[in-house]
Amino acid sequence: MKRITGNRLGLSLLILLGWALIGWLAGPLLALVGEPSIDLGGISIPKALLFAVIFLISMSALFDSREVGLAAPSSGRSLLLAWLPGLYAVWFLLLAVWSGLPSIALASSLLVSTALGAASQELMFRGILFAGLRSRYSDLKTTWISSILAGIAWLPVWIWYGAWEQGVGDMMLGFLLSILFSAIRVRTGSLYPCILLHAVWSYCLTLLRVSGEGVFWSQLLFIALVIPLPIYGLFLLRKKALVGMPAVAAG
Repeated sequence: MKRITGNRLGLSLLILLGWALIGWLAGPLLALVGEPSIDLGGISIPKALLFAVIFLISMSALFDSREVGLAAPSSGRSLLLAWLPGLYAVWFLLLAVWSGLPSIALASSLLVSTALGAASQELMFRGILFAGLRSRYSDLKTTWISSILAGIAWLPVWIWYGAWEQGVGDMMLGFLLSILFSAIRVRTGSLYPCILLHAVWSYCLTLLRVSGEGVFWSQLLFIALVIPLPIYGLFLLRKKALVGMPAVAAG
């Protein structure tokens, strides 16, 4: 597939629209016809998430691999920047273990779903869209814009299912966490740590929710608990920390 050297921002926004249509329409439509997932040895693989990842992988070929972060981290030391969200994930996992883990089949299905979801969101917002915005704006402005769009992306799904309150909460949470993931993306120079961190975070949090231990947390309380994460992300994006970082390939 030929790489695009022109309007990367316009292209990334078109890809965002295609990705959103897959996420907003494919899942509900597949559920209506009774075929929302693929059963693989007792492990359920959501088709909509799988289609979204395949779509984004194919679209990423239009960009330089370094632009979308499909390259090794700038250094092993940069991976240590994920220590704070890592502590949160461990905390969620310990609470889930304490309150009782689900069956192996369910835990395996959740692992596949959260991994696909993390790959889909990171490829879109910290990969393709980030590359498009970065061709026009600074890292900080790119972070704000991509994080706002990442938050908004959650709302239509929950409105479709009639759970707009859940949608508003997830929209706020998605926005806040996107600031952190964007900072990790900039500081490591790679999308892979973002995908791994996002997958681990989502999996541990999902285990906590299905265990029943997470039900006593209101959306607002949980959002308040994670406020340190976007603050930490903005700290990582301060001008002094970005001085001397290598430029991103432009195609």
